[in-house]
Parts: sequence; structure tokens; C-alpha cells
Amino acid sequence: MFPDVPIATMRGHKGAVYDLAWDTRSESWFSASGDGVVARWLFGETDGQVLFQDASPFFAIAALEHLVLGGNSSGDLFVNGSGKNTVYNTHKAPIFSLFTDEKNLVWSGDGSGLICVWSRDGHRLRLEHQWPTSLGKIRHLSAHPRGILVAGGSGHWGLLDRKNSSLTSCVKAHKRSCYWALHLPHKRVVLSGGQDGHLSVHREEESLLNLNVHQSAVYRGVIHGQTLWTCGRDKDVKAWSLNSLDVVHKFNRPHSRSVNALALGGPKGAHLATGSDDRSIKVWPL
Repeated sequence: MFPDVPIATMRGHKGAVYDLAWDTRSESWFSASGDGVVARWLFGETDGQVLFQDASPFFAIAALEHLVLGGNSSGDLFVNGSGKNTVYNTHKAPIFSLFTDEKNLVWSGDGSGLICVWSRDGHRLRLEHQWPTSLGKIRHLSAHPRGILVAGGSGHWGLLDRKNSSLTSCVKAHKRSCYWALHLPHKRVVLSGGQDGHLSVHREEESLLNLNVHQSAVYRGVIHGQTLWTCGRDKDVKAWSLNSLDVVHKFNRPHSRSVNALALGGPKGAHLATGSDDRSIKVWPL
């Protein structure tokens, strides 16, 4: 069974919600918004708490063991730990993506194609390495058995080999910007969504499938069990079977404007949060 109505709607942002993250330790959602605020929302509550506030919009958010990270349009990386905020100015272009890997390393990507990797030093970060790329805006970073998947504004996704400090693959998956890319282990393929409204499936550099899944940009994709959830500029949130790639559910008017953000979380990871240009966040049981 799929949900028909959200169990909670959180309002308070004065701008579009661009990214969401779940923190298991604090049992909270975190949101990044165009109003220059990163907010915390305790599960089950609809009143938020401001964590970061800046003159520049926040586009990316991540949570990592007592740390919350936010990236904004000025290229500033904000880190909150033990109630203290630290700001890093390494990026000189907007930070569009943040990712924490299995080794507790933090990955950040910006609008110039630069990717940085950071190690944790208590409640602070230490810059370990940075890679310039030709992928355009770094829209999304995610895990892959052979490195880090990178989705770029050029329409390509690439595989960053951490050992050799290079992109070992560079696949043209979309006509315009590639907004996200995810590895599907049991099928050994990469799924990606783009500005063209398409869902693409590749094995290595071989194109296996290309589906028109939204009427315009597919901003996010997340995997829950055997289901892929996608959202887009067309205001839709859809569920797809990972076995057949048939659509198996579609929310009934989840938001009144573009849906920019998806995140899994909640108790036992059994909830989906959506964030929109309509300035709201909604939580759905799965």
C-alpha cells in the first residue's frame, strides 16, 4: 500500500525548499531553503527551529553524526556541531550537492564543477582533496562500489575514482542537466534523472533504457526497497517498480508548485519527506 495523504505538513520557510535530510540521532528532518535558512524539524512536530541563517539561499543539506552541514549560493559550507557554527569558504561557486559516505567523509560539489572531500576533526572539517571536473554544475553525489557517482550540469554522470583522483567514466545520459544518479547494486546499473524529464538506465557506458517519466525536470530520485521515488518541476511525486520500471503510484497533488527535494527517514526509515517551491515540507508514510 502507498500513502494517499501526508501525516505532517511543515510550513515556515519564506522561500523554496531545495533540499532535505534526515538525522537518526536527533530524530529530525533538516531543510535547506531559498530564504537563506537551514531549519530543523523534530519528527512528529510542525514547528521548525532555525539552525543556519544567511543572506544567500541554501541549496544543499547533509547530516553526519552530531554534525549538520549546509551549502549556499555563495559557496559557503556551514557546519553545526554542539551548537556551534563554523563556515568554510573553499568553494567559490554555489554548493549544489553534499554527501556523506560510509567512511564519514563529506563530499561537496559546486557550480564550477569542483568537488571537495573533507574529513572530520571533532566538530570541524578538514579539507583533504579537491578535484576540478568538466561536468558543469555538480548537482548530485552518491555512493558507488568503485567510487563516487557525480551528476553534472553537462548532462553527464561520472564515476570518481578516489584512489586515482580521476573520473574513470563519463556517460552522456541526458540532453540537458543530469540532476541525480544512483547505483542499483542487484542489477549493476546506474539510474539517473535529468532536466529533459527522462529516467535513464546505464550499465557501464551502455544505455539500456530511456523513459519520459515527468513532464519536465526530474529533480530527485531516492530508492526505498524495490521502489524508486521521483519528483519534478511538474509538481508530481511518483513511485516506480525497480523490477519493471512501471509507475506503481502517484501522489494526488502533493504540492502546488515544483517539487525539488526528496529524503527518506523517520522511524525505521519508513517515511518520505518532500520539499517544494510552495515553501512547504510534507512527510508521507511508506
